[in-house]
Amino acid sequence: MKLKRLAAEVLIAALVFNMTACGGEEEKAEGTAVEENTKAADSGETSQDGQGGEAGAEATDDDDYKERAVEVDAGALQAASTAIAVGNTAVPYSEYKTYYYFMENLYNSLLGADVWKQAADETNTIGHEAIEDVLRMIIQVKVITKQAGRQGVVLEADEKEDADYNANKLFESLDPQIVKDDMINAPEMMKIFEENKLAEKMYNIVAGQVTSDQSATAVKLQQLFKAADDSNREQVRADMEKLQKKISSSDKSFFYHARLESEKPEIETVVGSLDARKNLLSAAQNGNIGTVSDVIEESDGFYIIYVLKREDEDMDTEYRNQVVSDEQVKAFQDAYTKWSKHYEVEVSDALLTE
Repeated sequence: MKLKRLAAEVLIAALVFNMTACGGEEEKAEGTAVEENTKAADSGETSQDGQGGEAGAEATDDDDYKERAVEVDAGALQAASTAIAVGNTAVPYSEYKTYYYFMENLYNSLLGADVWKQAADETNTIGHEAIEDVLRMIIQVKVITKQAGRQGVVLEADEKEDADYNANKLFESLDPQIVKDDMINAPEMMKIFEENKLAEKMYNIVAGQVTSDQSATAVKLQQLFKAADDSNREQVRADMEKLQKKISSSDKSFFYHARLESEKPEIETVVGSLDARKNLLSAAQNGNIGTVSDVIEESDGFYIIYVLKREDEDMDTEYRNQVVSDEQVKAFQDAYTKWSKHYEVEVSDALLTE
């Protein structure tokens, strides 16, 4: 249990950044090898031939620099081979293998070893997609820690000590055969744990700049939604008016009708005073609880709602916390997108054929 918990620490941290750093719109890379064949480089330049050119930052100020990728190795990869390059940071194959071990160990315990052979789509297995996920994790952590270095953010002594302690504890618990097969070594394990700790610290710095509106309130409701645009808005409006009358006179619940008719999968939801849909918000705040609303027009389409609850302190607090969490993720996504543009990314073709 301890081994699995410690092994999961780095994976969970990396997954956090995999979800938060790349949840928004991604810019297309100038090259295609990593983006199209592995989808690993979420932004930044890549090249197909694996030739990174001269490494180094071409910087004139904090927002005008590009760090070229060092050359990655081709052919059979050894432990010290450069498998991934993020700017002038070379990632050895052994480090990639260690990250892959974290994920494989965690998911084997949950889903079994056979899961990696299952088809993910017509061309890829789950195991192949796992390689892409590991590449994303490594690239994102490297970009974030490189940016930490530019900003002078470092681990405090106790933070470094904690990361090293956990890394050594995990390393000492590993079976010698695993250490050999997965090319794991103690110094590299400590570096991985330290970098993930530093990436987490960078996330907290960015997230800590997001403030909350302590006066925000929420309404819990059920919704029936149909999308509309300029080409069909009046027809959808008419259809929703008929539907509203039908629901209002029905002996079946609003939820029953919403589940059948709504184009949003989420029927029960919470909206609040920070919501951009002002017409929907007004109807939710002022309509009678437990009654079917009139048709509500918004820019994305039309809504009919059924208010369940409002003026609830616990719900308001949960809503504020969720808004802050979403805004923190968005702030970090934006920051990461900006940072990643400065680093050319390359991945060895040998990884893509494993």
